[in-house]
Amino acid sequence: MTTCGIALVVVAIMAGCGGSSDPRGVADEDVVKRAATVPPTTPGWNWPKARTSSSPYTKDKGGDPPPTNDPLAAKLYRQLRGLDMIGSAASRWEDKSKLAHLVVERFASPADAHSAMRPYREFAHGWAEQTGTVSDEAVRGLGDEAWRISARGYSEEVTYKWRRGNLVLEAHMQCSTACRPDIDGAARVWVGAIDGKARRPSA
Repeated sequence: MTTCGIALVVVAIMAGCGGSSDPRGVADEDVVKRAATVPPTTPGWNWPKARTSSSPYTKDKGGDPPPTNDPLAAKLYRQLRGLDMIGSAASRWEDKSKLAHLVVERFASPADAHSAMRPYREFAHGWAEQTGTVSDEAVRGLGDEAWRISARGYSEEVTYKWRRGNLVLEAHMQCSTACRPDIDGAARVWVGAIDGKARRPSA
């Protein structure tokens, strides 16, 4: 199953400081860990109860991005070069008919997180065009600079990405068979739950 989950491609490719002396740093790390494990429990969708895979919080080591023959990914790497991503965490839920993928990234500053949003959106749009008809819209009431990109073609998928301060969050749903008619609504409910964890100062 192909996914346009953007952060699958870009986690740990940017130069990072590998840590932070900011006392808020530990709190931010805890928020990333909590938000990255919120399950897609939309009623009626029968998601797996346990994650099929996960990436625990890892600090970015910096260095050069991996080689790629994909022009979209190569462009994204160039655009993100120099931004300081401190770390990230991810989770995935998947069965025979659908998947949900969630990534939360922590940047060194809101300015770096802001600078990443446009390249991410360009990449997501270009990738979704390979699937089918694309819808690309801004989303209100969801953090900062939030957007949603959906595609209908050989599969149906929707990706939400938004920023809260120095955190960048992405939630992606995709069906390998015919989706229920409310995939976007299902994703939006999940996104709301994720965002609630990202805004909560403590567990």
